[in-house]
Amino acid sequence: MLIRRVSILAVAMVALGSTIALAKPTLLSHQVIAQTPTSSPHPNPGKSRGWLKDLSLTSQQLQQIKEIRNQSKQQIAQKSQEIRQGQQELHDLIVGRATKEQVRGKYNQIKLVKQQLADMQFENTLAIREILNPEQRQKFADRMYKKNPPARQN
Repeated sequence: MLIRRVSILAVAMVALGSTIALAKPTLLSHQVIAQTPTSSPHPNPGKSRGWLKDLSLTSQQLQQIKEIRNQSKQQIAQKSQEIRQGQQELHDLIVGRATKEQVRGKYNQIKLVKQQLADMQFENTLAIREILNPEQRQKFADRMYKKNPPARQN
């Protein structure tokens, strides 16, 4: 009986740990800075939208980026909701009396939806990249791969 409880606890810890690991931001999620809608409230709005100013975009480029965002906004929100719901269901399965196969199935389902979301975001990043000139691309890439760029020293 004790072995069974320990086994269940171990499976739960592995499954939750894997879910948390998947939920952590990855390099790919840093590539999608452009996904943050400009109309949403931010704790520090100037800082979150600063990357647009850093790129010195033309009004046409800004409009094209807005269109790219708007085209996938609903799908991205839907996938994000699916992930949140799936994670709650996974939690409930782990806490409940679900079989290992049921728990694993839910985990794999969440993993698939996360991959679909990442793919959509990456496609948006590629679309935005096509709008930018070489200098803007360099700044865009620098911004994506550096969370907090170091301060310039003179």
